[in-house]
Amino acid sequence: MNPAIVAPDAFDIIEISAGGQLTTEQRRNLGSVAKMLQHAASNKMFLGDNAHLNPINEYLSSSNQKFRRFFLAACDVHSLEEKFNVDQYSDLVTVTKPVIYISIGEIINTHTLLLDHQDAIAPEHNDPIHELLEDLGEVPTVESLIGENPLPPDDPNKDLMGKTEVSLTLTNKFDVPGEANTEMDAKTLLLNTKRLIVDVIRFQPGETLTEILDSTASPEQVKNTCDVVEINYFSL
Repeated sequence: MNPAIVAPDAFDIIEISAGGQLTTEQRRNLGSVAKMLQHAASNKMFLGDNAHLNPINEYLSSSNQKFRRFFLAACDVHSLEEKFNVDQYSDLVTVTKPVIYISIGEIINTHTLLLDHQDAIAPEHNDPIHELLEDLGEVPTVESLIGENPLPPDDPNKDLMGKTEVSLTLTNKFDVPGEANTEMDAKTLLLNTKRLIVDVIRFQPGETLTEILDSTASPEQVKNTCDVVEINYFSL
């Protein structure tokens, strides 16, 4: 948030008349506010050259606890599966693959975060994300993703290129169906799933499909369902 606090005029947070600008004193005051927030968020005390500000160190320490509670609350969100109503089987029955719109800079930032925290994100050694990151390799540059020649680090065009937005169709790297039969395979899977659900409904009581699928089946119901499924399977 600091850039927006120090230069609110550059982020359209405040309106300034044509030719007008913030005074030096105003910018200095905003800089002090940003500095205080930075110290409070990182629990950094005023020492050394800033020893004259020691009296507010206690306030910074208590404010840091507020920041920590805020960050923890901000991270306490629903799981992706619950938020988007998906599970491990959703991709198998989705005929049209989802498309996302993302900037080149966001791709690079996401790649960097995944590499830096992959052990925390995927502690299991056999997690597929490790294989994906290994295939991707090092974090790419903006120029390499766009296909441009390398630019100097301070070239302003790099920021503009980083804001370039692209659309990506999400596909499963580990799913390798036949090219011509991809859509047919998905429809066949959906049809077979519906057939199995119908077989379950015949022997499982319930007012709704969710209630039927969530209920525990008795040994007799399991046997009856398996017998029907076996007969249907061999009749295909």
